[in-house]
Amino acid sequence: MNKAQKAIYRGVNKLNDIVKITIGPNGRNVIIDRHNGSPLITNDGVTIAKEVTLPDRHENLGADVIKQASLKTNTEAGDGTTSAIVLATAITNQARRAIAWGHQPIKVKDALFNAARKALDLLPQYVRQIHKYEDLRRVATNSCANEEDGSLVAKALSRVGPDGLISLEMNQLGTTQLTFTNGVKLSGKVASPYLQTKNLHNAKILVTDGTIKSIQEILPLLENAIQTQSPLLLVADDFANEVITGLVLNRAKAGLQVVAVRSTAAADCAVISNATLISPQNDLTLPQATPEHLGHASQIIFDTEHMTILSNEKSSTFAAHIEMLKNELAATTDDYHRTRLKERIANLTATAGLISVGCPTEAATMEKRLRIEDAVAATTNAMRDGVVIGGGITYLKIAKDLNSKDIGERILKRALPAIYRQINRNYRFKSEDCDVIDAATVVRSVIQNATSAAAILITTGTIISNAT
Repeated sequence: MNKAQKAIYRGVNKLNDIVKITIGPNGRNVIIDRHNGSPLITNDGVTIAKEVTLPDRHENLGADVIKQASLKTNTEAGDGTTSAIVLATAITNQARRAIAWGHQPIKVKDALFNAARKALDLLPQYVRQIHKYEDLRRVATNSCANEEDGSLVAKALSRVGPDGLISLEMNQLGTTQLTFTNGVKLSGKVASPYLQTKNLHNAKILVTDGTIKSIQEILPLLENAIQTQSPLLLVADDFANEVITGLVLNRAKAGLQVVAVRSTAAADCAVISNATLISPQNDLTLPQATPEHLGHASQIIFDTEHMTILSNEKSSTFAAHIEMLKNELAATTDDYHRTRLKERIANLTATAGLISVGCPTEAATMEKRLRIEDAVAATTNAMRDGVVIGGGITYLKIAKDLNSKDIGERILKRALPAIYRQINRNYRFKSEDCDVIDAATVVRSVIQNATSAAAILITTGTIISNAT
């Protein structure tokens, strides 16, 4: 083994040593020093891994590859991020030994992928579907390591369902509360990075199915928003460049909280927020729009391709709009169009949960928010895909069914128990007494992503670095 490979493997194990203490219901916290704010206290594996930068650049490369397993698992399952790092490290170390014994790295990689596929084929026999509130509470409590918060998450999801919306915010009240409102997630992209924001609170909404061509068309509405200090969301099919420029200037100089979103879901946005759709079909043009035509939302949350609108002010035409969509659904024979209409109807009639997280200190609030966020993702996946016995026991069961004669299966057979062993180090328990349940999605994602990251490392033979 050359120096580059040794450095990579050292980095893998150093990252693992940092995050593995957080795994399981009794996992320890890590304090992250942030230069521009309060320290972040968390036991969320992916959050910790993101903050790790090893002093040795070559070691850091190895750590960065393993981080990818955690990041991908977080995206797919929302939980199991530490398990992904622990398993990826175990697979890497076992594969190193196999290569040292004379096995070819490429053949080991291929054998590992085959072994992972077999492991995933074995998983369904350990999965059971859940429907009861108590099962949801157990999954959520295991994920966020707090019974009270787990109960809150379970209550929210039992109300909105796996396809419903759960939004989180932080407050300064010192308490954590759950409320329900009408919530819709609509397609929509912020028109300029200079207008990007995470959310708007108590915002007014202008909705048009046309293009806003001139800042003059909406100037009275902008002036009203500045005077009333009301955040403003503009939803349109498109915006002229001069409009975007004008909005950016108003935001920078006048302090106007304004976001412009390009969206084809104008009609749905209008009925959910009680806005009047500015459209020729309503005999309205933009210069005629007044503050009375604006809708309202208690909160609007933005991501890359969507906006989530939370509002209890449905339009009086809401019922008629839903009936129109149902009639359109009954009349169409196109499968794609039928699917989209069903999604729109389900989306518009859904209930959304809002969990407002508060603790005595800012650091505690942020730590709690991260835990609840993980619990929401894990419990949602459990509702969709079922659950397995937690505590790392399902990994043990899968390992027992693998064939020790095949090099890939032998590596995975020896690596999978690492998760159970580390959880047991952090939280002593007997496997026969374990009543923890995990989302099956988490186990599937952990095995897939850990194997993929380890396979990259074992086929790496050198490093090219421009560092001086």
